[in-house]
Formats: sequence, structure tokens, C-alpha cells
Amino acid sequence: MTKISLIMAIHNEEAYLPKSLSALKENENEIDEFIFILDRCIDNSERIVKSFFPNAKIIIKNKCKWKNSYAENLQLGFQHSTGDIIFILDADIRIPKNLIKTLLPKLKGKIASVSPKIVTDKNASLLNLLYYYWEKTYRIAPLGKEPRGGCRLIKRKCLEEVNGFKDVIAPDTQLDLDLRKMGYESKFVENVICYHLRKFSFKKAMNSQIMAGRMRKQINMPFWRVLGHSILRIRPLVILGYLKEALNKQ
Repeated sequence: MTKISLIMAIHNEEAYLPKSLSALKENENEIDEFIFILDRCIDNSERIVKSFFPNAKIIIKNKCKWKNSYAENLQLGFQHSTGDIIFILDADIRIPKNLIKTLLPKLKGKIASVSPKIVTDKNASLLNLLYYYWEKTYRIAPLGKEPRGGCRLIKRKCLEEVNGFKDVIAPDTQLDLDLRKMGYESKFVENVICYHLRKFSFKKAMNSQIMAGRMRKQINMPFWRVLGHSILRIRPLVILGYLKEALNKQ
């Protein structure tokens, strides 16, 4: 019988955890092991987790050893897990009922990872509403469209073959590249919808673009593709982040 381990990395997420965990609770019967990494939390995240999953494995992380804390959290969770399938879920994502029942059958053959579609919760703020409609620009300019790592199922044996998660800005994107090199595929299931609950701000939106650009340079994405993405999808700071990372490497 297939054993499933959930890994959730948490850094001061008390604003989103109740909605995220209540949705996760509806899928509880499909999950065998719950692992929560509390990364330098100074809010009520731990109390909230225990109120929903009192028997979960909680890892308290007080300092970072890696440059990229989120990547380190995923690797910590992976090292403490025992499941045949690793279920990665961000603390600010609300999943639908029967998510695992829907996605698990798709992990067959050379498919090593499967992800649902993640869309912005348009009800969180006016900026979220604008971002929700901006996301639809993928239909006319799909440059750079890849499965997002905030929610995915991964075969353990495949994750072990690529030596787990790497110390990079976007460990999910790096994982997809590593799996591809080993002859595996990452499947994107567009008709299964999850919601990103995080409330956007202009500062977060700008930082997100810069980090996206830095990530693209880290994985050596061609300049022309990043420039096209930046122009067609109206994300000027992506190219800025790309150039900034290029200068840092020199």
C-alpha cells in the first residue's frame, strides 16, 4: 500500500493556516504522515498546527544553514519523512477535497511529480483581484509557464535519485530540471484548482518579480526567453532580477 507523507514549511503563517489546514483536514484520511517545519516562527503557527493535527511531527528550526531557507525546509522534511509519495504543500494554499485521490493515479510510468493549477484568491484584496486577472495573460504569452511548487506529489524514489532538494531560490523548478535530466517528467494538471491565499502588496509583488528573475538566471534560462517573458507578461522587474543575479556571479 502506498504511504503518503505531507511536508509543510511554515514561517509566521498564522493568517493563512486556519484556512489551509481546514482544507487539508478534509484530505486527512489519504495522508499517512504529517510533517510540519516551523521556521523561526514567532507567532501562533505552532499552536494552530497542533489544534488541527495534534499527532503530527513538528520540526522546530531556529536558524538557517542554507542560503535559501525554504529549500532547506523542504529537504529537512524530506529527510524526516518515510512515505513512498512526498506531498509538498505551502502553508498559504487551500486545496480541494479529494485532491490526492485525483492526482495520485497520474503518478505512473515516467511521471515523477504531479502538480495542480494554483490560482490567486481574488477575494483577499483589490491587488489580489488584479493579479488574478493578470495571471490569465498566460493564455496569450505562455513563456515560462511551469508547474508551481506550492502543491505537488513526488515519488520518493525519484527524489532520492536526484539527491533531494537543492539550495536554490526555486527548489521546485530546480527539481523539475533535475528530474528531466534523469529521464522523468513533471505533470501539470490544469483542471484541478488550488487557491493561493496570500494577500498581495506592491512590495511583495515587486520582490516576487526580482526573485523570479534571479531564479531564471540560476537555472541558466536563456536571456531572450526571460526578456520575452518580462515584456509580454508585463513583468519588468523579472529582467532586472536576472541581470542582478548575473552581476553577482561575476
